[in-house]
Amino acid sequence: MAIRGASPKPTLLRLVEGNRGRRPIPRGEPMPEGAPVKPKWLKGRAAALWDEVLAFAFWLTVADSYKLAAWCDRQRDFERHRKTWTAADRREHRSAGSELGLDPSSRARMGTKDAKKKDAAEKYFD
Repeated sequence: MAIRGASPKPTLLRLVEGNRGRRPIPRGEPMPEGAPVKPKWLKGRAAALWDEVLAFAFWLTVADSYKLAAWCDRQRDFERHRKTWTAADRREHRSAGSELGLDPSSRARMGTKDAKKKDAAEKYFD
């Protein structure tokens, strides 16, 4: 059974956007650090895709490792068996890519850090 409602926005993203809803900023949200770690089972074209994505996707962390590996594996399958993919397969793959920030609109939603917004974020975590 699915969980109703919009998924919660990460705290960092709320701070970058300026906390428009003026709701209290949660504390103690996990903030994983470090580059994603390529699983040993990822081989061939999927491993090459991993390297291609990490060349530009600097925002991914170690917590994104398995989602990125799954996306690379599915992209390899798409390149091999494109004609047999259903519409549901394509939607699922596109959704996973969006969650990783691999399309322009999802990257635009991530926002950017600038000096003013960084100062605003600091007041919440003094």
